[in-house]
Amino acid sequence: MTADTIDTRLARVKAAIDLKPPDHTPVCLSLDYKFVYRYKGLKQADYFRNRGLGGRSGSSLFIDVFNELGGWDFVGAGGNTTRVRDILEAPMIIRVPGKDIPEDEVIQWEEVEVLTHEHYDQIIKVGWIKFMDDFYPRFRGYDPAEYRARIDARAVKELAAMKPGQEMWNRMGYPVQGGGDVFSPLMMLSTARTMIKFTVDLYRIPDKVQAVMDAMIDDLITLSIKACKAAGVGGPYGIPTKSVILERGGGFVYPLKIFERFEFPYLKKMVNAFVNEGITPILHFDSDWTLNMPYLKELPHRKFFIQLDSKTDIFKTKEILRDTCCIMGDVAPSLLSLGTKEEVGAYCRKLIDVVGKGGGLILGVGCGVPVDSKFENLKMMIDTAREYNPHHT
Repeated sequence: MTADTIDTRLARVKAAIDLKPPDHTPVCLSLDYKFVYRYKGLKQADYFRNRGLGGRSGSSLFIDVFNELGGWDFVGAGGNTTRVRDILEAPMIIRVPGKDIPEDEVIQWEEVEVLTHEHYDQIIKVGWIKFMDDFYPRFRGYDPAEYRARIDARAVKELAAMKPGQEMWNRMGYPVQGGGDVFSPLMMLSTARTMIKFTVDLYRIPDKVQAVMDAMIDDLITLSIKACKAAGVGGPYGIPTKSVILERGGGFVYPLKIFERFEFPYLKKMVNAFVNEGITPILHFDSDWTLNMPYLKELPHRKFFIQLDSKTDIFKTKEILRDTCCIMGDVAPSLLSLGTKEEVGAYCRKLIDVVGKGGGLILGVGCGVPVDSKFENLKMMIDTAREYNPHHT
C-alpha cells in the first residue's frame, strides 16, 4: 500500500463527500478529551482544571493518542470560540467533574427550564443574538458588560490559536475540517425549555413558537457563517464545515407534521445558506431519524454529509440517500465499549460493503468516541478501513 500523504487523504475525503469511490474508505473519529484522559489514566476533572488545554485537538496528549491509534484521514481543527458558543449552543445547567459531580464522571448537562414564555416575547422583539447577549451572562451569574469583556478577551486568544493548530496538522500530513457547531432552533428551544414543556408549547401555542424560531434563524445563520470564517479553516488542505446539532425533531420524538413545520424549514434554510458560502454542513443526527431521511433529498446534493449515532437505520438511509449525500457513521458506542475487536471489524466491513458501495461513506463512531471505548476496538476501525477495500478497482 502506498504511503498516505496530505493530498491522498484530502482526495479520499472529498471523493466520499462527492459520492465517488475513494481508494479506500476514509475514517474520522470524533475524539475529544473524554477518551483521551481516561485512556491516559487521568481524571475527567483534570481536563477542566487545566482549562481544557490537554484534550483539545492539537495538544500533545491528543496527538499522542492520535498517533498511537495510527491516525485518520481528517482532523477537526478550529471552531466556535467561547463567546460564539454562548449563542449558537443551548443555555443549560452544566455539572462539571470534580466540582459538581465525582472526579472521573463524564460532564453532565442538566435539563431544567431555563427559558420561559416571557423570554419568547423578548426573542421575538429583539432577535436571538441581542437576547442572548443580555440573557446568557445573567443566566451564568455575571454582569453582562463584565462578562462580555472577559469572554471577548478569551475569544481573541482562542482565535489566535486556531490557525497554528491547523498549520501543525497540515505539516503532519493531515487535512483539517472545522467551523464550529450550531443548534437548530428546535433543538435550542427544546433543551432550554425542557422537552416536556417545549412539546406542550408546540401544541398549545404553535404560532408563538414559530414566531420565536423565525426571530432566531437569521441570527443563527449569520453568526455561524462569521464564526466559521473566523476559524480560518480553508486553503488547499482545509474543509470549512458547520455541524448542525439535531436530536429532538426527528420521527422518533415527533410526528412528521411537527418536523415539517418546526424543524425542516429551518434546517433547509441553514444548509442552503452555508452551502452558498462555501461551507460544508454536517448534519449531526442523534436519535432515530429514519422516517425523516427522504426529506433530505430536497437539500443540495453532494454538498453536505450526515453523521448518524447508530439509532437511525444506516442501511435504510443509504437506500434513500444513495445519490444525495455522504453518510458518516456509525459504529455504536456499545460495540466500541463492550464488543470485541473481531465484532468491530466485522461490522466495519459490513458498513463498507453496503453503505460504502459506490462511495459516500466516512467511517466513524456513533456520535462521539465513548469515554470507555476499548483502544483495540478504535484501532480496529482504522485498520479495517485501510485494509478492506472490496469496491476499489
